[in-house]
Amino acid sequence: MKNTSILIAAGVMAVALSGLAHADIKVGVILSTTGPAASLGTLEKSGVMLGPDTIAGQKVKYIYLDDASDPSLAVRSLHKLISEERVDVVIGPTTTPSAVAVIPLLAESGTPGITQGPTNSLVQPVDAQRRWNFKTTTNDEHEGTPLFDRMKAKQTKTLAFIGFTDSYGDQWLKLTERFAKDRAIQVVSQERYARTDSTVTSQVVKMLSKQPDAVLIAGSGGAAATPLLELRNRGYKGDIYVTLGATFGDFLRLSGPAADGIFAPYAAVMGVDQVPDTYAAKKSASEFVRAYDAKYGGNTSNIFSAGGWDANKLIANAVPVALKQASPGTPQFRAALRDAIEATKDLPGARGVYNMSATDHTGLDIGSLMLGQRQKGRWVLAK
Repeated sequence: MKNTSILIAAGVMAVALSGLAHADIKVGVILSTTGPAASLGTLEKSGVMLGPDTIAGQKVKYIYLDDASDPSLAVRSLHKLISEERVDVVIGPTTTPSAVAVIPLLAESGTPGITQGPTNSLVQPVDAQRRWNFKTTTNDEHEGTPLFDRMKAKQTKTLAFIGFTDSYGDQWLKLTERFAKDRAIQVVSQERYARTDSTVTSQVVKMLSKQPDAVLIAGSGGAAATPLLELRNRGYKGDIYVTLGATFGDFLRLSGPAADGIFAPYAAVMGVDQVPDTYAAKKSASEFVRAYDAKYGGNTSNIFSAGGWDANKLIANAVPVALKQASPGTPQFRAALRDAIEATKDLPGARGVYNMSATDHTGLDIGSLMLGQRQKGRWVLAK
């Protein structure tokens, strides 16, 4: 904590002394392209890399740093971007712990950030620090609503929970307890595990001893496959639900056929051809899918790359407004950019339509996610 305070103070001093404008709009990017969350961060970086080279006639320079899924390195990376590069805005970090760690420095330096971390606490409440932080990931309620609505429709009575031991798992456990209570579902087991754990045998044995009707896995990437495979190996026949972080990449590679039948939040980019025309962001989601697949290969578009793409859309939408008030590289420009992002209205992105406000720094409506099911090796929109 002491070292973090020193870094924050140094970063603030550097920004205070750097009042000169620079020619380019500088976008700092801090993502987990190595470490336990690399499967997420690598995809997010791919989405960011689709960003524009110029906005409103100004060149855009992207500075990419890897925090190795380490919160302390995320803080050091942000300090570097602020003090040495004098960035105007930051995209990232990837994980909730890293995203939480950088919030104080973003606020102290007056630098707007667009995090890729998923949990509500990153932008709620919009206080003196979080007013500088935005996100293009859906809130926990967006993810939880289709899952728990399906449990209620299925008349699920008992639910077992297993999630990460970090702030991601903490937030999901709170939501699970609240949503389950509202739907008269009893949470009969609460188990936790670390992202790096290679086995969860004891946790799953405890869960199954309660004979739950359903299990919710609150994990992401390959680490979310660990409890799923253990449940399958032990012959569990109840419904299994996963969070959005377990819908792609290493999770699917490690799970293989074991993933068939599970339920997850469904984003338009997971199969835009299945999304009804009434979905407000279908056109923009289709635009992202075409652009991403053209660059990286067919059927490679995904929700995490979409978050990076949407971050650039927020920036591109806000820059022309901010340029009317100040030049890039100045505190005035950063403040104007923050204000313009907060004023975003009816901006279609890959993950939904954004309507930000002084009290909502996510800006996506509850219908941004639907219910999906894994069937025969592909995600389908559940009926």
